[in-house]
Amino acid sequence: MGDTVSTTAGSLPAGIESRRAVLSDESLRVETLRGLACVLLVAFHVIGSHATSGLHVGQDSVYRQFANLFMHLRMPLFTFLSGFVYTYRPALQGQMGAFAQKKLIRLLLPLICVSTLYFLVAQVAPDTTGKMPLHQVWRIYLFPYVHFWFLQAIILVFAGVVLLESLQLLANMRRFGVVLAIAMLLHLYVRQRNADIALFSWVEAIYLAPFFLLGLGANRFRDVVLQPALIRGSVACFLGAMALHFSTIAAHGAVAQPGTAIGLLIGVSGALTLVYFFPHLRALELLGAYSFTIYLFHPFFVAGSRAVLKFAHVYSTQLGFAVGLLAGVLGPPILEHALRGMPLPRRLLLGQR
Repeated sequence: MGDTVSTTAGSLPAGIESRRAVLSDESLRVETLRGLACVLLVAFHVIGSHATSGLHVGQDSVYRQFANLFMHLRMPLFTFLSGFVYTYRPALQGQMGAFAQKKLIRLLLPLICVSTLYFLVAQVAPDTTGKMPLHQVWRIYLFPYVHFWFLQAIILVFAGVVLLESLQLLANMRRFGVVLAIAMLLHLYVRQRNADIALFSWVEAIYLAPFFLLGLGANRFRDVVLQPALIRGSVACFLGAMALHFSTIAAHGAVAQPGTAIGLLIGVSGALTLVYFFPHLRALELLGAYSFTIYLFHPFFVAGSRAVLKFAHVYSTQLGFAVGLLAGVLGPPILEHALRGMPLPRRLLLGQR
């Protein structure tokens, strides 16, 4: 900021203009990546997590192979971007309580309200994932429930980050590196087979933590984490790991589970590669601006589109995938716009003021 260019006639110091241009371009690319993550997530739920859900396709289907191919990139990329964006407005000393309260309202209100809405819809809608006896409704707030496990887990991740920030353990590269290494070791040590019964998705929080921290570090310590030599290594690791992952899926139909070394390698190297090289694409950027709403509500629109096609006696897998994907990525933004004149529903359902 040592430039002293005159600020008359509305001009700004050259250093500030340059920094703003970099941040503007970077924010557009981050939104683009959020849009990409949304497309991958919605596509996965359109296809379904197993042969009796979604499109009802088998393990040898190209749709199933597509879903399996990106299983180690979808939520890690979402989480990495959350950590990257967090660094723009981090929890500061003396403001930890206010930051925690703001994040809790932003995440907890939609967790309670939208999961309740989903639970009620699942009781009456046919072929819906997440059906449970009515007297067990309390479990959806304390244990993983369909896609809402991510909200529980990310609340715990933010709580951990606030604690680490208050202890100054993310204040420099050396401390950050130690914390990241510990998070990666825990990621590999804690088995995902316990994830479905883990209180408030704490197992999934440990799974997500390295990716959030890496996103934080990629922004806060970018001169180290995003240096060209490290990025070149990330590209090589990402391509090699994805090639091995794909060959295993194609040859044997086997998929490495989350929490394994190859999954961690794909998530880490893939996120770094994409945040450095992925171009700004306007269509994905527009979707990225609604990423939280798409995450929350896409299953409603995907299920709705599936019901409409079934009612019309349309059973084409290709058409089901295309219509479901479009409904899942375009329906939630329309819903958010509809809620803009309704402060209370907007607050409860989206966590927005």
